[in-house]
Amino acid sequence: MLFLNRSFWPDLEATGQFLAELCEDLSARHEITFIAGPPYHVGGAARRPWIHERHGRVSIVRTWGTRLPKRRLALRMTNLASYYGLAAIAALRQRRPDIVIAETDPPLLGALGAMLKRHWGCKLIYNVRDLYPDIALATGGVRNRVLLRLLDRSNRIAYRWADRVVVLGHDMEDRVIGKGVPAECVAVVPDWVDCDQIRPLSDNPLRAAFGDKFVVMYSGNLGLAQQLEMVLAAAARLRDDPRIRFVLIGEGARKAWLIERARTLDLRNVTFMTYRPRAELAQSLSAADLHLIPLSAGTAGCLVPSKVYGILAAGRPFVAIMEEQAEVARIARDNSVGFVGKPGDDAALARIISEAVRNPAALEAMGRRARQLARERYDRKIATARFAEMLEAVARERYDRKIATARFAEMLEAVARERGESAVHAAAEIPRVLSPVSLADGEASSL
Repeated sequence: MLFLNRSFWPDLEATGQFLAELCEDLSARHEITFIAGPPYHVGGAARRPWIHERHGRVSIVRTWGTRLPKRRLALRMTNLASYYGLAAIAALRQRRPDIVIAETDPPLLGALGAMLKRHWGCKLIYNVRDLYPDIALATGGVRNRVLLRLLDRSNRIAYRWADRVVVLGHDMEDRVIGKGVPAECVAVVPDWVDCDQIRPLSDNPLRAAFGDKFVVMYSGNLGLAQQLEMVLAAAARLRDDPRIRFVLIGEGARKAWLIERARTLDLRNVTFMTYRPRAELAQSLSAADLHLIPLSAGTAGCLVPSKVYGILAAGRPFVAIMEEQAEVARIARDNSVGFVGKPGDDAALARIISEAVRNPAALEAMGRRARQLARERYDRKIATARFAEMLEAVARERYDRKIATARFAEMLEAVARERGESAVHAAAEIPRVLSPVSLADGEASSL
């Protein structure tokens, strides 16, 4: 299997961490090569076009790439383009895989995956973690019409050539099917959490550092889709409640703006922290009394915040600040593990937080249900096995097609011998000879 994505181990970004865990588990049974770019937050960039590394049983081709600040679109596009071009060259130098798995970092990788499928005649899985151009339109992150058309065109190429389009939630599934992808070609495989590593911690030095404060935490990307200005507005409404402390952990394109905004509003109840080391993630997530998972209006179905699974495993409730049809809102509502608030309504968020402060027993019960849900439905072993089953099903389809094609050729030759004609002329008689032949499931459609 050949994976394509800029972010991979040892990067601290969530996508890179999930893909590292997935490839670690898949490599127990499959040969994995991963074409990655330079990590943004750790280490340095390669000095050659690419270098070869290993992560356990996974072979990594690490390309060179720019690591410019992501505050401006032009700089982000330069980073992604430098990876994209070298990844295409590096991929073509690999031996033919059975399956190419293209991710969405950068968002044109699906089109590269389609090109590689045509080049090698292999299978293509398009793993959609961010839905483009929908997310760019919803957040306003891209306004250039030419670029938006390019994103739309490249993704439609990927949808057309992919043997499976994998999405993270049912809201994303609805959007992808709405773009014309057949429902049988779409697979929902949510992200996961390692419940052995992320668990509730009672002895927590980070939590102790906050004293007896009620900690309201956001942990993750400080970017365009998260409407974090609404979190600051809620913090402003609660500035006079000495019990409450807002903690924002992470990096991203809007971090500098958010820090300046908090300073302008004189929000002394807000603390910013950088990414925590992966080994301290359980400590970080367990330090909160209540987590926030905000998404901008219009982004439901464009992405599914992966942080929800770690929060569940840590046994903490959360507020899903998003549209009701969003996957994370559905998880909160259907399993009674959190609250749902409307995007942009900072007054409602402030009320939810104040109510949570007054009801510690209800929060504790939500936390117990959250931990149970994580163990039963979203544990790493369960989710990566589900992904492996999907990949193996696609691989079997490829095998069935080979069998069906060979049997088709045998039929042509048999009719040709019977009639003393060429196989081309004999093809006209195939409908007559097909009827008594028993085909295995899937062969008829392959033919």
